[in-house]
Amino acid sequence: MEGKDAKPLKEAIQQFIRAHRMQGKMDEVDVVKAWGSVFGVFVEKQTRSIRLHAEGKLWVKLDSGPLKEELMMAKGKMVELLNEELDRPIIKEIIIQ
Repeated sequence: MEGKDAKPLKEAIQQFIRAHRMQGKMDEVDVVKAWGSVFGVFVEKQTRSIRLHAEGKLWVKLDSGPLKEELMMAKGKMVELLNEELDRPIIKEIIIQ
């Protein structure tokens, strides 16, 4: 039996996330999962931390100097691959440290 306020579960969850301002953290969790999926185990093991900041800036700390250099030259492609994996344009810029 449906009441007047019945709505699909997905819509109710999205409304809850918006109401409690949790979308940023949910996006960060999705980005961390996508990072390992897109770049593989080796890069994931060399990654010290991943933080998604406002305006779509992704800060990535790596342990390997040569890997930092390699990824610095491919930042544009990395943004494209991650956003494709996420199915939405969350990341605008990657900052590698």
